[in-house]
Amino acid sequence: MIFAVIGGMLLHNFILWRAKVIARRKEQHEFVMRMPLRFRLQHATLLTSFIVLVLTGFALKFPDSWFASMLSLGEHRRHLLHRIAAVVLMGVSVYHIFDIAFSREGRKLVRDLFPRLDDARGAWQNVSYYLGLSSRKPEFARFNYAEKAEYWALVWGMIVMAVTGVMLWAKVLVGNHMPRWWLDVATAIHFYEAVLATLAIIVWHFYQVFFDPDVYPMNWAWWDGKMTLHHYRDEHGLDALSVSQSPGASAEPADAPAVNSAAPQESEPEVTGTKHGH
Repeated sequence: MIFAVIGGMLLHNFILWRAKVIARRKEQHEFVMRMPLRFRLQHATLLTSFIVLVLTGFALKFPDSWFASMLSLGEHRRHLLHRIAAVVLMGVSVYHIFDIAFSREGRKLVRDLFPRLDDARGAWQNVSYYLGLSSRKPEFARFNYAEKAEYWALVWGMIVMAVTGVMLWAKVLVGNHMPRWWLDVATAIHFYEAVLATLAIIVWHFYQVFFDPDVYPMNWAWWDGKMTLHHYRDEHGLDALSVSQSPGASAEPADAPAVNSAAPQESEPEVTGTKHGH
């Protein structure tokens, strides 16, 4: 009875949620192409492998916990699945490195994501604005300070997890060439970096993608690569001039933030019309 009742509730709510989300999406007529297909595929691979690593990794760390028993895989399968996901994650990371090194769009992505001193000022101004200490909402370019911090934290975390993970995977080889305490250090770093990364995704990334009222029920850029033109102008005002000058862009809405015409244009996002519900 529990499974039938709760399962029925979940099914009912999912049907309503899906229909309402599709209807709201069709009401929006103009979008900015925020995330091209190949970046969405990289993100999807990263997302899937990361979730598998988190589930299997904590189950391996705490094999007698209720969490591990829920997976019902057995230690050998958990080890195997964890290593497969690790190889996939490292593989998509290497692919991303080649992408940003040898493609024009990839190199531009890194340039736009590179930290600047203005990011610290923008972070302070943004917090001050939402605390009511300032009446001026700061404007950001293609990526704001939060998105830049998350990207470079991912890069750092990937390096740390890959190095320590390979050390633990090849512990016999490492133990033959280094003191035993190196493996103890690698184990500690690997575990606490996993905790840090998991909490950062839940607390920081999930807020931006799901819980921010401006994007609720979610930011669809990870799914179809698009942000609404209105939302893009509001969140990335310093980049909105190039959007306004793009073919197919509508007139500036009355409530849109003012655009500084002297600000550098960091990107030229593609604007797509959706008059037919595309």
